Amino acid sequence: MKLAAISVYQVDLPFDRGPYRLSAGRTWTGMDNTVVRFDTDCGIVGWGESCPFGPNYLEAFAEGVRAGIRELSPILVGQDPSQPKVVYNRMETAMLGHPYVKHAVDMACWDIMGKVAGVPLYKLMGGLLTERVPTAGGLPMETGKLMQEMMARHRRNGCTQYSCKASGNAGLDIEYIREVGSMLHPGESIKFDANGGWRVDEAIRVMRAVTHLDLYFEQPCTSYEECRAVYRACGRPVILDECALDLPVIVQGINEGICCGLNLKLARGGGITPSLEIRNVCCALGVPVYIQCTGGNQLTQAAIVHMAHSTPADRLLSVWNIGDLASLGTVENPLLKPEQGHLAANPGAGLGVTPDLERMGPPVYHFHAP
Repeated sequence: MKLAAISVYQVDLPFDRGPYRLSAGRTWTGMDNTVVRFDTDCGIVGWGESCPFGPNYLEAFAEGVRAGIRELSPILVGQDPSQPKVVYNRMETAMLGHPYVKHAVDMACWDIMGKVAGVPLYKLMGGLLTERVPTAGGLPMETGKLMQEMMARHRRNGCTQYSCKASGNAGLDIEYIREVGSMLHPGESIKFDANGGWRVDEAIRVMRAVTHLDLYFEQPCTSYEECRAVYRACGRPVILDECALDLPVIVQGINEGICCGLNLKLARGGGITPSLEIRNVCCALGVPVYIQCTGGNQLTQAAIVHMAHSTPADRLLSVWNIGDLASLGTVENPLLKPEQGHLAANPGAGLGVTPDLERMGPPVYHFHAP
């Protein structure tokens, strides 16, 4: 089998509930998504996707995905895409860094490998270890009526885990956490995500002000060293995210005892291939994972759920339900929801979802074998 042609699509994904805000005043109204199609010489088609959340979230930007794929296309066409690790090694030789570019290519290769094998991807990732994949319900940054309505909606859908964002203002964040904490029912939990928006002293203030609440704190400060200082000062459970860019840093965090959990984002690590290695190390060392991505639509959702299915239930905290943020669908057969508050992969081979070409429009780039 050889890769014969590459097509790239650009899709705008507007947010359903208006602007989305992170700490430090970062605000977006939607995502600029890139979808890639791999056509092989034997008729099998693979699909991938990559969507940086915004250029000031990580060192990545949407047009960079498309430019990177154009750069890689000549060395990809002619390769066997049913061997993702072989293709990944070739990308690593041809392009240093830029994991968010390699993510889309790697996903398409895994999709093809699953279709060649005739099985869903989770069977190639270790098997069906978690049948019911729990989702985390996102909550707005402000308290009040909207917060109450969204929490009630998530609760009706069977959600028991919530994810909240910090503003970056320590005083306001303390008030916010106390308010949200007062609304929790028995058995429910919160992950409070600062996205690196606090200084060390601010993070310590917040953590010590809400000691009566059972919380995970995700990426309280920007750097690994700052997060380590905060953990050592407070001992509150810390989830590493933006600073955990590769396996060596994650292993360091585990060895030093500060990586109480990991937010595993497929695009940040460079795709399914490197993320699977990270997931397996975390599971072997007893570190639970959230499985998410930096952005995207239903192709990305499928990849997330397949990895979650193949993760032991006692190592899986939850996954990101992308539909809570941008419900515009770009596939013909979105994921099944057998039970409220949970997601499940489709039974088809590979990713199990097929993009809706009419909805995506014509490709913005095409490259084929000479």
